[in-house]
Amino acid sequence: MIPLEPYKQPAFSLSVDGLDITTAVDKRLISLTLTDNRGFEADQLDISLDDSDGKLDLPQKGVEVRLSLGWKDSGLVDKGSYTVDEVSHSGAPDTLTIRARSADLRSGLTTQRERSFHQQTVGEIVNTIAAENDLQPMVSSALASQLVDHIDQTNESSANLLTRLAAQFDAIATVKGGRLLFIQSGGGVTASGQRLPTVVLTRQSGDSHHFTMAERDSYSQVKASYNDTHSATKGEVIWGKTEDDAEHNRPAPVVVIHTGTYKPLSGLSKSHAAAHKLARKTWRKMTTAQRAGYIGVKVSYNDRNLGVSGEVPYGLAEEQAEKTAAAKLAKKDAARLATPTVAIESSADNTKTLRHVYASQENARRAARAEWRRLQRGMAEFSITLAHGQPELIPETPATVQGFKPAIDSTDWIIIKVTHALSDSGYTTRLALEIKATEIAG
Repeated sequence: MIPLEPYKQPAFSLSVDGLDITTAVDKRLISLTLTDNRGFEADQLDISLDDSDGKLDLPQKGVEVRLSLGWKDSGLVDKGSYTVDEVSHSGAPDTLTIRARSADLRSGLTTQRERSFHQQTVGEIVNTIAAENDLQPMVSSALASQLVDHIDQTNESSANLLTRLAAQFDAIATVKGGRLLFIQSGGGVTASGQRLPTVVLTRQSGDSHHFTMAERDSYSQVKASYNDTHSATKGEVIWGKTEDDAEHNRPAPVVVIHTGTYKPLSGLSKSHAAAHKLARKTWRKMTTAQRAGYIGVKVSYNDRNLGVSGEVPYGLAEEQAEKTAAAKLAKKDAARLATPTVAIESSADNTKTLRHVYASQENARRAARAEWRRLQRGMAEFSITLAHGQPELIPETPATVQGFKPAIDSTDWIIIKVTHALSDSGYTTRLALEIKATEIAG
């Protein structure tokens, strides 16, 4: 007989202002939920306790709560400290609910200030704000030396300024464990450049999951405006797939034209333009197997207004011609981008325009590029609730999944939010994931 795996018992440790209250709370615990967020969104700890005998005292707001979570057989993981900012009591039966938020978000970071940073690097700006708040700065090496031409902090908190600055570089600014972190978003690395170990999530490890695939091409590019008062120039910068490929030296794929025929599509379009649109859309959606034996598709049309009719082809040759034209446009745009006095015009039908007007063309370019890559990462989302909680998991941890659909399993993911839940039903961990940045940036 195969011995049964011993029942895993969840465990926790709680202290208030340094005083261990685990034993006093253990038998009264109804639920404990810890939400670990990325960025400056405060982590939140919610604790519900049974007060049916009326013997619990209401804790004072502002006291520090420290939590550790885990399992009795494998030990506890320190989950940090939190400041109590909300207390409620309800009944019957009487229940005491305590809400605390991460203690690392110092008041100085949320106080509005008025100043400017001019011709300073990201590292210098982060170091200045960290020193003001007695925090240890940790900036990714790839970001520390990036020059910021000019950025104003006008009636704005330092936390919000850092959030804006992070958006320009597709980065994350946050405070964890007394450190002010400024790291690449979705990169799966720490501020020191060390890679976080990848966690493997299987279907067997989860109670439930949810996958959403959004339309990747909902935005074809991003546009950002700039007004450089020093050089008396202003204009617009565009960033999309063409610019991304050009930056990473990804040439347009070479398509070999095979012998074959055009596949005729049923139906009759009302114009040449409508037929071309349908042919292009149909060919692009066809899989490799569906394309086998064909060099393209043909759509017939009959334009009664113009009194003309015919067929419109679209296939390997037309696709290659478009990619060649896109590569030439990328080269042309790169040259125009190097000239500060020239604005880059948008020719796309579906462009996302950033509202902020940037102080230089370079700042606008970085912001457009960062927003484009953020949009690409957000095209697919995956969430899973782990039947057995994993207290060591934190946002920015890379993940791979197994046992789901091929499109899900073949994607490199990164954890963006972790919610630990402990109750009499057990200890679970819910994860929210998005596509890892390296899948986009290459």
